[in-house]
Amino acid sequence: MMAHESKRLLMQVAKLYYMQQLTQAEIGRRLHTSRSTVSRLLQEARDKGIVKITIEYPWERDDELEKALKGTFGLRDARVLIAYDQSSEESRNGRGLLAAEYLDDIVEDGMILGLSTGRSIASTVQQLSPSRKVDMTVVQIIGALGVGNPLVDGPDLVRNLAEAYGAQYKYMHAPLVVEDIRTRDLLLQEPSVQETLSLARRTDVAVLGVGALDSASSGLIWTGFLNEKDTIWLHNQGGVGHMCAQHYDINGQLLDVELNKRVIGIGLESLRSIDTVIAIAGSEEKARAILGAIRGQYIDVLITDDQAARKILELHETLKQR
Repeated sequence: MMAHESKRLLMQVAKLYYMQQLTQAEIGRRLHTSRSTVSRLLQEARDKGIVKITIEYPWERDDELEKALKGTFGLRDARVLIAYDQSSEESRNGRGLLAAEYLDDIVEDGMILGLSTGRSIASTVQQLSPSRKVDMTVVQIIGALGVGNPLVDGPDLVRNLAEAYGAQYKYMHAPLVVEDIRTRDLLLQEPSVQETLSLARRTDVAVLGVGALDSASSGLIWTGFLNEKDTIWLHNQGGVGHMCAQHYDINGQLLDVELNKRVIGIGLESLRSIDTVIAIAGSEEKARAILGAIRGQYIDVLITDDQAARKILELHETLKQR
């Protein structure tokens, strides 16, 4: 059989089975062949990419865990994804969709929207489906990573979110972390950096991720700045996680370490003065980091998953008993 004829047969079998919903036996009778041959042809159609099967997850929410988080910590709102047995990437996409829907509900004309960096923020921006144009300003609230995948870096995310809503945007023309405090102080004197930071500190709604203090969860931020020895040292100082690229302990207290003073951005403690801070983070590995951010009162709205939510509540109860 010629190649184009073979492909046509695979397409015919696939159409009869997937679109017209005939059984394999019915297709066999129609094509004068056996059911086993039809089964083999369907498998070949999948193998050759003629048939592509996509499973759409329902992205269900756990109402009870949402109530528990709000009641226990006084959060303004919470969205908890039921993660089932999804991969970390699938779960991140689910949290991103919940965050995108939440964000679309609250953005309005005249707003200043502050945006951080990272994979959770990228997933949120990618899944936005704006229902309207919004005359707002999107501003980068921390410096740029400058390494790795630009699709998860602040400037690209700020621009993409702004373009989705037909909004204005403002970059932070500076790296996220610099080599020493003197360099940071010099950069903060730059007029463009000062202008962006001034705007960022007037943010109405901030959208951030939460990083855990380990190489797997910290992402690209610390490439070239933190090695395993540094991470262990931060652990020994009581560190559990970071937001705005600044590390804090389980109670949300900013660590008195030099690394925190080499960051360009609005700063962790500035989050308390922002009307609405939306944090997007999940997985058990980040539970301590998320709990520390909640205890530090840096978060108003938490978008997470059921695995993280249960662990956060469990850790909180354990710490209360000490």
